[in-house]
Parts: sequence; structure tokens; C-alpha cells
Amino acid sequence: MRALVYEGAWQMPLREVPTPEPNAGELLVKVEAVGVCGSDVHGYKGTTGRRKPPIIMGHEFSGTVASVGAAVENFKVGDRVVVTPLLTCGYCDNCRTGFPNQCQNRSGLGVNLNGAYAEYVKVAEKMVFPLPAEMSWEQGALVEPLAVAMHAVNLTPMQLLDTVVILGAGTIGLLTILAARLKGAGKIIVTDTSAHRLAFARQLGADVVINPNEQDAVEAVKAQTNGKGAPAVIEAVGITATAKQSLMMARNGGNVVWIGNSDPEVTINMQQIVTRELTVRGAYGFNDEFRLSIEAIRARRIDPTVLIEKRARLDEGTQIVDDLARGKAEWIKVVLTP
Repeated sequence: MRALVYEGAWQMPLREVPTPEPNAGELLVKVEAVGVCGSDVHGYKGTTGRRKPPIIMGHEFSGTVASVGAAVENFKVGDRVVVTPLLTCGYCDNCRTGFPNQCQNRSGLGVNLNGAYAEYVKVAEKMVFPLPAEMSWEQGALVEPLAVAMHAVNLTPMQLLDTVVILGAGTIGLLTILAARLKGAGKIIVTDTSAHRLAFARQLGADVVINPNEQDAVEAVKAQTNGKGAPAVIEAVGITATAKQSLMMARNGGNVVWIGNSDPEVTINMQQIVTRELTVRGAYGFNDEFRLSIEAIRARRIDPTVLIEKRARLDEGTQIVDDLARGKAEWIKVVLTP
């Protein structure tokens, strides 16, 4: 089969590789649509250190069951499916207490297991969900990023019509707008340095957009909140500058959720957290939000495909990821079809 193989920083050629064969309890899925994630772009640059070559990246996808291994009970060849990229053990303390995203033995498609930038991918049955007939392949490919956004919003304490600030208007930040509105957010303020992304945020329902290159973002948020700051702030970038801003944009006693995951380390003012009694927490992956994401799309409460700005073949993937990594392109979401 053909696959994009990450072989080192800035190296991801299209290769012919063996088609995997499912073992007991596993399925082989023919990839119908796979999204290009910002984390894959960072991984391609070699800046995160999470992806060890050689590896096939790609973790946002839907497809058709091509074959099944022994002991597979709930799926058959031809079924339409969507797959969570997290493989969890099911028996560690975190799995047993309802937090599988914090599994102590977890693995991830496209990180340390071969993923879906390929014609076929092998997955455990417990990672597979039926793709409802009402949903397209592209909608299936965007279940995972929507689940990430929904998880962050679920973790954010929020009263009805609370003002919410979202830093970063990439795919996750934009989907966070939709998830926050679904939860009952009032005024939604979005910051980003890209005019293109801010225009998209407006289109998706942001009430106020702020470009930190054009004005002081912290002061702009305070102006929108009577000088107090927002009760809820979600950081969806993952760098020092926006981590610092997220604290300063929150009101005293406010809640800050970090979902951005770009830089391994950031520098912040701890006194901001202590003296103003801020609550800061991280949000990683998702738990039941994957199922909820499927339902939100199926029920037409959210359609994440509005973010797709480019559709391409698998063999175009290397150039697309390279263009994104070098800042030559600014597509919000790219979907590849093997």
C-alpha cells in the first residue's frame, strides 16, 4: 500500500509499504478521509519530539472495514467506521476510574502506532465506532478534533451566558467556539494573529475578534469585560506568549484551560495564579466526548466540515504539510483522500 512515512524532520515521502494484517481483536480499515492536524505539522518539523521516525502519521480519519481478525465481534467487512486514535489498556487506575485519556499505558495512532496517512490502517476493535449513515466521510474525519474541543469546553467551568475568551483560531480553537456556544456561552472573544483565521472565527459565531499584532489583546479583553477579565479563558495555541496572556485575560478567581500543545515548556508569572486565585488546568484528548462528537455531528448540532479549505489526494500530502510547516499556506483544515 502507499503511505506517507515520517522519516525525520522535514522528511515525509510517499512510500510503498506492506499492508498491515489484523491480529485477533483487530480490524483493517481502508482510509476514506483523513484530516491534517496541526500536531502533525509540528511533528513534521521535528519540534515536539513526540513522533519517533519511521512512523506513519495521521489520526483523524474515517473509513471502511476491509478485513477483520479473529474474535472481532461487532464489525464486519464493509462497515463504515470512525476511529479514536487513543489505544488504552482498560485496566490501569485511570482507565478504571473513567479517565482513559490519562491511561498510564496509552498509545496513539500517528504518534507511536502507524496512523492513517495511508491507504489502510490496522486498529483494535475497541477503538472503532460505527459511522452513522447520515454522516459523510469528511464529517467522520473531523470527529476527533471536535472531540478535543468538546473535552476542553467540558472541563471549563462556565455559567450560562458567561463571557469566554479563546486564544488561537486554528482548527481546535475554531471548533471550541462551536462547542462553547453549544454549552451556553455568551460573548465569545477570539484572538489570533491571522486575519484569515479571525474572519473564520467571525463566520463561526465569535462576537469579538482581536489581532494581537494590531492592538493590546489583554487590554482589549478587559475593555470587553468592564475591566474585570473573563470568567473562562481557553488557550488553544501552546506557546509562552499566549499562556501568559491567558492568565492576564482571566478575571480574579477565573478559570483558565490550556488545550494548546506546541511548546514543551512555557514561562509564566506564578504570582498571577497565586495572588489572583486563578484555576489553571490542562485538557488532553477526550473521553466520552468522542461519542458525543459523533452525536453532535449526526444530529446537525455542529458541522465541522465548514472548516475544510482544501481537499487533496494522499500523494499531495507531503507538499501540503511542508507548505503548512513553512507558512506558505494558511488552510484552516485539509482533508486527504487516499
